[in-house]
Amino acid sequence: MIDSVKLDCRIEISYIDPETYTSLVNHDLRKQILKTLYSLTLYGPISKQQLADNIGLGYHQLVYQLNNHLTDFWCVAEEQKVRGTRKELIKPANRHAVYITLGRERSIHMVDPIANLFGSLSEVGVRCDTCSRDEADNCLRFLVENPQFDFEIEESDSALLETNGRKPPFRPLDLAMLAALRGIASDQRFQLSIPCASCAFLRRTIQIEGIE
Repeated sequence: MIDSVKLDCRIEISYIDPETYTSLVNHDLRKQILKTLYSLTLYGPISKQQLADNIGLGYHQLVYQLNNHLTDFWCVAEEQKVRGTRKELIKPANRHAVYITLGRERSIHMVDPIANLFGSLSEVGVRCDTCSRDEADNCLRFLVENPQFDFEIEESDSALLETNGRKPPFRPLDLAMLAALRGIASDQRFQLSIPCASCAFLRRTIQIEGIE
């Protein structure tokens, strides 16, 4: 099935507040819940019981985490009636989102659930790091054609990325984050769409059952 599904890459850079980031990145179970939710819902919503079973977690434990600590990251996609009871099917609030926040000394921190990246940019890198140079260059072509990407990369931009452990030639997501950071003051989100026949990153890391 994966060969017949078009896996266009669309990334939306969104800002996350530091408190939410800290409560997530320092909690292994919450990271596992998000990673599994994002991978299992690539082709459609799932029930909470399916999510709990896949993780090996009790249903009520899962619901507690979803309702008390992860409310910003999921939503109800639809409701079904099964033998007189209501069953909710859930999905990520935005399955295209890569969340970033800012720390001390201009450090950038990120949450990219489908890539299983949680932490500082200098330590975890970006999903594009798994792509070849040719694959990254192809994506960069679509990035620079994006109307939101309407600025020249300045020395200060390169310095910010290098402070966060990134080295040229920069990857598409590095530059997308720069564009997003410029839009934080105006509360704008940056969207990067790669209209390829398929996304090389997704093909390497995603299966119908979840992340390898």
